[in-house]
Amino acid sequence: MSSYSFSHQFYQHWTGAPEPVRAAIVQELTDITELLQSETPFEKFVFSIHDLDAHLDDLYCAYELQQAEKKRIADENTALEAQQKLAEQRKTIQEEQEKEDIRQQEMAEKRQKQQAALAADLASKAASVVANNTDNANNEESEDDGNNRHNDKAQVVSANSIKAVSDSINQSSAIDLSLADSKLNATHKDMIHELEMHIDDYLTDEMLQMSENLKSWLRAEVSRQLAEKQQTAADVTDK
Repeated sequence: MSSYSFSHQFYQHWTGAPEPVRAAIVQELTDITELLQSETPFEKFVFSIHDLDAHLDDLYCAYELQQAEKKRIADENTALEAQQKLAEQRKTIQEEQEKEDIRQQEMAEKRQKQQAALAADLASKAASVVANNTDNANNEESEDDGNNRHNDKAQVVSANSIKAVSDSINQSSAIDLSLADSKLNATHKDMIHELEMHIDDYLTDEMLQMSENLKSWLRAEVSRQLAEKQQTAADVTDK
């Protein structure tokens, strides 16, 4: 007795068909099987599905609409997830940037405090060296001139002068580094050189630029003070 087997194409089409379509075809086959029974009255028999082809078209149409709706929802969910992921990434980047900004600000404030402390220390040492050199110069001059120079020294080492040094270095505006029109003798040159050595002792290689700025300020400031002292001495002599 020969046997009948379905082809692979049929199996693929059958398993790939929507469940309502398969159910409708099974119902149609069930009706045909019942109709072929000898006890079934042919004249009165009615199929469960009046028009199978039209019914299958409707089922396929409904299935396609359902699949399209599922795809739309899936696409919306995918887009929403992508937006949420992007928002989280942006938030993470923003938080990291804020942390980095805070860290940079803290480092800048720390450097500013260090520079301010260093500037104040250098200013104090500069005033001390100027005072010492002024005292040495006073020993070679008359007592009256010594009193005038003592007043000048007090003006150089005053708190206002030291504060002005610190403020000038910390200000963002350009510092006036132009040299005053005065002739420096050997003592004054040695004094400037000694102050520069103090600066070199306190500054590291990483602060080379700051060292050069301080040296330039030092030359300009000391020259200005010496010029003022010379002018004051000249005014006293004229009187």
